[in-house]
Order: sequence, then structure tokens, then C-alpha cells
Amino acid sequence: MNHYEIVFLVHPDQKSDSEAILNKYCDQIKSSNGTIDRSENIGSRKLAYPIQDCYKANYFCINVTCDSDQIDSLKESFKYNDAILRHLIVRKDEIETEPSSLLKQTQEDGETQLEEYEASIKNDNTPKEATKNIDESTSDKEADAKEEADHSDDTSDETDNSEKNNDGDETKAETENESKEDKDIT
Repeated sequence: MNHYEIVFLVHPDQKSDSEAILNKYCDQIKSSNGTIDRSENIGSRKLAYPIQDCYKANYFCINVTCDSDQIDSLKESFKYNDAILRHLIVRKDEIETEPSSLLKQTQEDGETQLEEYEASIKNDNTPKEATKNIDESTSDKEADAKEEADHSDDTSDETDNSEKNNDGDETKAETENESKEDKDIT
């Protein structure tokens, strides 16, 4: 029997069924005399690039000891399950039972975000000052945009007038040419 690490990504719409999906694959391995060494629900994480128009996915990691025939049947199950966005099966030399580095990183990221959120709540003055600065810069930008719009309206009016003058000149020239032709005919 060989040791394998299986990582698979579940579609974010299947979040409520993701535990059932994990249990389904664990039961499939156990039913064919395989053993589960480690089973982790890593949680929802942002993807490096979109997969099937999804920007997040639920990550799962399973370490198993089983035969290669069981792994082949597991690959087929992954292939025909629409909820599985991606999967990776890697053969390992030893059994791994300690938490994966991906799970540790996810937990650390969650703790860091929680600490930052709590710190922002304690510092109530900072968000108000930041909002005030944003409002001031927004009103300045709006004033600049109005000035540019007024200036472009003035420029377009001048352009329209010059076109009218050109049209008038062309009409005079055409009239003069026609009158010359009339004289030549008679």
C-alpha cells in the first residue's frame, strides 16, 4: 500500500454540501480497505486565477494509505463530479498526520485579519478622519471635472460657429460658380 496526499477544490456554491463531499470520498477510500491518515477542511480561499468563473473555492486535503487501484477510481469520481473544480493526487514516501502548511497559513491569515479588524474598531477616530479626507478629495475632483466640462462646452460652441462660417462660404462659392455657368450658357 502507498501513501497519497489528495487536495481538491470544491465549487463555492457547494459550500453547504462540501462536508458531505469530503465524507463521500473518505467513505469511498475506507470501503476499499484504505485508511485515512489525515482529513482537513481548509476552508474558503481566493484562487490565483479564476476557474470556471469562480474566484474562490473550498479547499480540502486528505492523506490516505491505499492501493493505486483505489486512487484510479477516486480520479474517475473527481472527473465526473461537477462540484470539484480541480484535484491533485501526490504519492508520498511517509504518512503525514500533522496539520498541513496550507491549513496553518489559512488559520494565521484569519487571525491576522481578525486582529486588524479589532484594532480598527478600537481606533474610532481613524476611520472618521479617513472618511473626511476622502470626502474632501472627492469634492475637489468633482469641481475640477465641472470646470473641464464647462471649458469643453465653450470649445465645442466655437467649433460649431466656425463650421457654420465655412458652410456659408462654400454656399457663396457654389452660387458664384453657378451664375458663371449660367452666363457661359447664354
